[in-house]
Amino acid sequence: MRAGLLAPILAAGLALAGPPAFAKGPLESRLHEPAARPDVLYVVLFSLPDCPYCVAIRDAYLPALPDDPRFRERVRIREVSIGSPRSLTDFDGRPARHSDVARRYGVKFAPTVLFLDRNGQARAEALLGGDSVGLYGGYLEKRVLQGLDAAAGH
Repeated sequence: MRAGLLAPILAAGLALAGPPAFAKGPLESRLHEPAARPDVLYVVLFSLPDCPYCVAIRDAYLPALPDDPRFRERVRIREVSIGSPRSLTDFDGRPARHSDVARRYGVKFAPTVLFLDRNGQARAEALLGGDSVGLYGGYLEKRVLQGLDAAAGH
């Protein structure tokens, strides 16, 4: 695991400077920000209630991304609950149920993390499953870097 993600993960309480880019609690009501920069990358966690691996990714790994200076301005964290009938605003600006968004992206189990550009197009390979040996941060960081590169058109 690279030091860039390890240090924030190990920091007590995972305190974030400034307003958090990923707040615990209610699911986001929008997948994207209409005025987002063109090279923004949406890191979208597809989760299920009571999924311990989803909780670990949500609480330990995703909050570290906006704390990393390489990602701060270009990464947005979102969560979609695979089985939820609740609605959110999809990338096209229209309402969609969480479950429909998961189905459209072919997400069949949790946790799954997708790396999407501002149009909802995949920009890195999906990250499937949870962390059982402490390597997840490295895999996540690699996919974020790939996604940012692709979103920037490189």
